[in-house]
Amino acid sequence: MEDAEAAEAAEELEQERTEALAALLSAEDTGIQNAGQISMAVIGIIAAYLPVSLFAVYQGYGKEILAYLPLPVVLLMFFHMVQTAAVARRTRSAAIVEHELIRVAGLEGHYSRGSLGTPARNPIVNPDFIAREKGDRWISRLSAAVLPAVGLYATGIAYTWFLCSEAARQNPDYPVRMWAVIVPVLLNLVMWSVFLDSAMSYFIPRYKINIWVPIAGLSGIWFQANFPTLNTEPYLYFSLHSAALLTLAALLRPWHLRWHDVIARAGIAGILVSALGFWLMIFPIDRFRSPEAMVWANVSMHLVLPIVVLIAIWYRHSPLTPMRWRDVLLTLVFPVAYGLMVLITHTGFGVPVPYSFLDPAQSSWGVAILTCTLTVMVFLVTASAERFVLAFRKLTENRRQLPET
Repeated sequence: MEDAEAAEAAEELEQERTEALAALLSAEDTGIQNAGQISMAVIGIIAAYLPVSLFAVYQGYGKEILAYLPLPVVLLMFFHMVQTAAVARRTRSAAIVEHELIRVAGLEGHYSRGSLGTPARNPIVNPDFIAREKGDRWISRLSAAVLPAVGLYATGIAYTWFLCSEAARQNPDYPVRMWAVIVPVLLNLVMWSVFLDSAMSYFIPRYKINIWVPIAGLSGIWFQANFPTLNTEPYLYFSLHSAALLTLAALLRPWHLRWHDVIARAGIAGILVSALGFWLMIFPIDRFRSPEAMVWANVSMHLVLPIVVLIAIWYRHSPLTPMRWRDVLLTLVFPVAYGLMVLITHTGFGVPVPYSFLDPAQSSWGVAILTCTLTVMVFLVTASAERFVLAFRKLTENRRQLPET
């Protein structure tokens, strides 16, 4: 009798649990549908906004606002991305509940074969499932699953690029360009950076890349390699190589490669040397009297990038672990290799030296030797920074303990 009552109670408890799971699954499905409808509405708003805004501008309603028009698009796409992330998370939780209900019903065989439940829908909407399982016409099915979202973001990027370039073309006067081109383009760049950083953190597990460093590095490289009054070839500029090393180190950080710290420290030292060289030796003479393109290249490479790198180092709060002396010396490979490249291209092929303070013909041997010496010192100090900080802390602690002893 007692066994029958216990079995009946267990059955009622299992039934209540099943009903609760069913209610939870229904709520999750409703939430997914609502979020999907909101996401589709956002796509519709963006699709309607693009032609209307372009029509309004080219009918003469203010070409000065051209570069500002992509800002609402980026905001809407950011909202759509958040909605997509929310849908993905709710889908994962709904799949867990659904699988438990199927287990209770004894239908796991149908579920595992993909004929019942979420797996039955995955071949249509889940790109990861399609790529993993493949099957008939899987490339076409993968394209159908990926293209709507990719097409939306690709359109947003193309729209931003097009309107910003049009604004730059139609506003050649510098005072107008400042607020009608430069400011909105910078705002768009910042918003796309936040967008990319958020997307990576939402959809890529263990995302540890500081996206601001590669964006600042690539922007500096692009500006400096494209301004029209270069004295020599772009690949001979020390700052371009330094920015490339910083970008590479930032992108490779999650892999914890053995030589990562050497690359990162060489890039940091290189960009500090470039910034010091510009502000101490070039800016006092030039004082931003160069063409506009060169001004923005110098600001991007010698002001924005060093500040972003220093903030990233401060924000990381990594423990003070001194580099091995062997790695400290390896950072010197970068300036030595650069010096050899400049020497060979100049003496062997007649390519002009990119910096006057490295060319004895433009300054003097003393200035060139002093520049090389100071560069090596900056590299050694930057690579050994933790040793200096720890030694200073130890010295401070010893001084504090002297009155006590």
